[in-house]
Amino acid sequence: MEKRTKKTLTRTLGCGRACAKAALAFALIGPAFSLSLLRPQQNTGVTVRAAEISPVVERVRPRELVKINAILRSHRPDISESESWELSEVILEESTKRHIDPLLVMALIKIESGFKYQAVSPMGARGIMQIMPDTGKFLAEALAGEFGFHPAQFTPESLDDPVLNLRLGIYYLHDLKKQFQQLNLALIAYNSGPGDTQNRLQNNLDLADEYASLVLNAYQRYKKIKHPAF
Repeated sequence: MEKRTKKTLTRTLGCGRACAKAALAFALIGPAFSLSLLRPQQNTGVTVRAAEISPVVERVRPRELVKINAILRSHRPDISESESWELSEVILEESTKRHIDPLLVMALIKIESGFKYQAVSPMGARGIMQIMPDTGKFLAEALAGEFGFHPAQFTPESLDDPVLNLRLGIYYLHDLKKQFQQLNLALIAYNSGPGDTQNRLQNNLDLADEYASLVLNAYQRYKKIKHPAF
């Protein structure tokens, strides 16, 4: 019996030591284990913050477009940034398509309307590029297939839409350049009408070039403007 008692005591002491070790280990590891149960929420928070502070890649715009927008904004600081970029993109797109320097288009707009969308001349020319309603309807019909215009819905007030007016006006300037072969004559025709200009040329009559000079002077000023810094 004494031998069994000694064995039991030995086992009890062994178990006691093991339990003490286990308790000590739990005391040391337990807090860390408990904290680890809370870490998923903390890690999720860190992930969100990392996403929030990741750098945003901004759209890189061509330098020419930036310059067009800067000129437009200098004349129309009242319009929104998104609107000015939209019009600048239309000017660059249409000018490139029609092989015209967009700064020339900007100069013509400056002289024609001062960049006012709803300007109406005493003769009835309308919009940012001052197009006569009859001319606008003709141009809308000519470009219906390219842009999906609906000429039947065209009204003089349609020319107050700057995007439509720009598309029609830049095409019109391009067509006049093809017809008259010289920029100076194309500008005179834009102002006086191609019929009157052609008649004066055929009959050796004087051509008033004050308008063309105004546009070309503004064009040269715009060309001298440095590209805005990025």
